[in-house]
Amino acid sequence: RELEGILNNNNAEGGVKVLDRTALILDIFAQHAHTREGALQVELAQYEYRLPRLTRQWTHLARQAGGAAGRGGIGGVGLRGPGETQLEVDRREIAARIAHLKKEIEKVRAHRRRYRAQRQRSAIPVIAIVAYTNTGKSTLLNTLVGSQAVLTADQLFATLDPTTRRVTLDVHGKRPALFTDTVGFIQKLPTTLV
Repeated sequence: RELEGILNNNNAEGGVKVLDRTALILDIFAQHAHTREGALQVELAQYEYRLPRLTRQWTHLARQAGGAAGRGGIGGVGLRGPGETQLEVDRREIAARIAHLKKEIEKVRAHRRRYRAQRQRSAIPVIAIVAYTNTGKSTLLNTLVGSQAVLTADQLFATLDPTTRRVTLDVHGKRPALFTDTVGFIQKLPTTLV
């Protein structure tokens, strides 16, 4: 359950940052995103989470700008127009940023699809290591590879980006396979973060 109203009041009064479950998960994701795609996805999720909550943040600034916007009454492209509230400006800017992030993520995904197609043509088996967060998936991959190829830490979502490594399955080095360390599951993950 989201507790936005209560949290907004507590944040304003106590000077202590109080987060709901979704905001906390997004904060953890932001700290652990190490690849371009991961960082883009986290930023997108943060903006999509923030957009519907803007109304509660700008009630004290709900005044409309009258006349021409900009310095000295001179309007310009992207500046606040007549009758446009700060809330409307922020919504428009966030919507534009969301659209930009989606385009950037699609470029990264297209690049990843090319690599996936290349792996499929090689006919090497691909095995995904799947489990809840903080259960040792990265440690298992490092053990199979025989090195510290992937960051391991006793913390939630230490891995936010899937990592694939080549592993030899027999002693003679004749049976290669690709093992992928995946992002861990968490119960009751908000659907907007999937």
